[in-house]
Amino acid sequence: MEDDDDATTESAVVQCSSSRAAAADPVADSSSTGYTELEKEVFGRLLEKGIPEVVSDPASFGKQLHRHFQRLPMSYAIDVNVDNAEDVLLHRRILDECADPDKRPVFHVRFLHVHLFCSAYLYEQCIPGPVVDSQDNTWGSLTATSSRDVGILHLHEIIVSTIDRPKLLSQLSALLSEVGLNIREAHVFSTSDGFSLHIFVVDGWHTEKTDGLLQCLKETAARNHGAFSGGHIGSSSPSKKNKRS
Repeated sequence: MEDDDDATTESAVVQCSSSRAAAADPVADSSSTGYTELEKEVFGRLLEKGIPEVVSDPASFGKQLHRHFQRLPMSYAIDVNVDNAEDVLLHRRILDECADPDKRPVFHVRFLHVHLFCSAYLYEQCIPGPVVDSQDNTWGSLTATSSRDVGILHLHEIIVSTIDRPKLLSQLSALLSEVGLNIREAHVFSTSDGFSLHIFVVDGWHTEKTDGLLQCLKETAARNHGAFSGGHIGSSSPSKKNKRS
């Protein structure tokens, strides 16, 4: 009888532990919840990092994360880097902010890294285009080369969100060009509810500081008489926005 009691107690402990684990990770069982493997992995990374809004209410956050991925096309999921899971939180926050007409368009700017490149004449004599962290001391490797023969590019990421509509990418490209920026990468996503999320990697801003760049973008957009703010959902967005692609 003692053995039976011990076995029953052990079984109860295992079941209790399993229940607690499931409560802590509401997206663990993707087969029953509909969550994708990517959502599970992003959720797990954020939970491990102790992000306050995740650990404070995992179940609620899991649902919000699921809705975020559901409103964006599959191409967005393909682009997500789980090593930078916090980017998903940033994108969700920007889209939430864009829901307020008074805040459109929403701009977000951050410095990425410094890129060094050499002139064609000295291409074989120095480092051809290394990516250098601003805190790194790689500069010493280029001391023997004239600064006039070494180019320095500051790469920034610019995220723009507003009402989705035709030709928006070309309009935003013209905006960045007017500020003096060169687009190196562009990732464009339309949500199922009529918003847009544009993510650009650019060069042309000659400092790591982002406050001036952010202000310049806002002022340039404002000079376009609200062209980037959009109207109401449905009035300026394409008619077929509820289809994921």
